[in-house]
Amino acid sequence: METVKQILAQQATFEADGRQAMGVHLTPELAKVIRWELHQYYGSDPGEQLTTLYGMEILSMDAKELRFTS
Repeated sequence: METVKQILAQQATFEADGRQAMGVHLTPELAKVIRWELHQYYGSDPGEQLTTLYGMEILSMDAKELRFTS
């Protein structure tokens, strides 16, 4: 779950100034890797349309870069 851990670390950086990440925009590559990692970790496929990631709503899976919204 390296990619998920990296995203959670970036979330912590985003929240360092007191904001709370309520949503996340993923790149297509990140969405694919996250889906695979979650499948490996939990033993079931979360499906093509990921809805949440550790409490954050997944707002898009076609972003040019990873970004969070508060």
